[in-house]
Amino acid sequence: MTRLFFSIVAVFFCFFFVAGSVCAQEHKSRYVTLWYADRAVLEEFDDNLRLNRKLRNGMRKNNVITVADGVLAKADIIVEKVQVVLDMFPNSYHVRLVVLPDSDDVARVYQSRYGKRVNHIAYYSISEKTIYISADDVSLRVLAHEIGHSVVDHFFKVRPPYNIHELMAQFAEKHVTD
Repeated sequence: MTRLFFSIVAVFFCFFFVAGSVCAQEHKSRYVTLWYADRAVLEEFDDNLRLNRKLRNGMRKNNVITVADGVLAKADIIVEKVQVVLDMFPNSYHVRLVVLPDSDDVARVYQSRYGKRVNHIAYYSISEKTIYISADDVSLRVLAHEIGHSVVDHFFKVRPPYNIHELMAQFAEKHVTD
C-alpha cells in the first residue's frame, strides 16, 4: 500500500514539475487509468493518435462525450487488439497511461526514475505498470508498442528476457497497425 502511495505521489510530483501549477487529472476505463496535467495536452494527444479504419469501426459502439472518453476508448480498443495479436489475455489487466506534453518531459521523468538521460518519446515502466508518452509524438504505432510491453509484462509470471520482450512489442506494433 505504501508503495502505491509513493508511486501516486511521484506521478503527481512529475505533473507539477513538468506542467507547472496545473492540476493533474485521472480518468479510468476497463484497461487504462489515464493521467494528464493539462486539457490542451490531452487534446493534442487525441488529435495525434489516429486509428486505422478497422480500429475506428470498433470504437463506434463507445459512448464518447469528452476528450478523455475518446482517448480512453482509443486506448481500450488498442489494448484489445494487442491482446488478440499477441494471443495474450492477462487476468485483471490494467495499466496507467501518463500523457506528457513532449519528449523532453518523457526524458525528464525517465531521468528522475532511472538516473539516465534518454531521448525516448515513450516508455513502459515495468515497476510502475505505467506507460509514459509524449502527446507531441504519439501515434498508433508508438502506443501499440508500449501497450505490447505492458501486456507481455502482465501476462508472464516470470519476465521474459529483454530481447524477447522487445520482439513481442514490435510484433504487436506491426500487426495492430496493419
